[in-house]
Amino acid sequence: MSHLTSQDRTKIRAALEHQRTNLIKAMQAALEESGQTQFAEVLGRASGDSADEALAVTLGNLSAARLDHEVRMLRALENARLRLDDKDFGLCVDCEAKIPAARLVANPVSTRCVKCQDHFEHTHAGQSHGTI
Repeated sequence: MSHLTSQDRTKIRAALEHQRTNLIKAMQAALEESGQTQFAEVLGRASGDSADEALAVTLGNLSAARLDHEVRMLRALENARLRLDDKDFGLCVDCEAKIPAARLVANPVSTRCVKCQDHFEHTHAGQSHGTI
């Protein structure tokens, strides 16, 4: 039996949908922006130097990293949406403690309690999440 009430799940579902909608809008805007020539101006300047080219490459890398992060977050939101009605949704994946509903509303992709998440962040700091 889950510790989350149907009202909790409704609030979490609404938070999931809100975050998903906002993320998709941000991704669409970023993709539209990348279709423009924001870096081409820097690269295409006749007077451009290696610093200008390095700046354009760095900006492109930042844009790609941002998109990678957003894709991972979208996948996490979709995974949470699919698991929302499971009996173990809201239980910490590490210690099986009950994750408070307020935490899940604030961050619906949470899979760890605060204590385990803190431990995870300290022991896994700086590890790469891979690329798309």
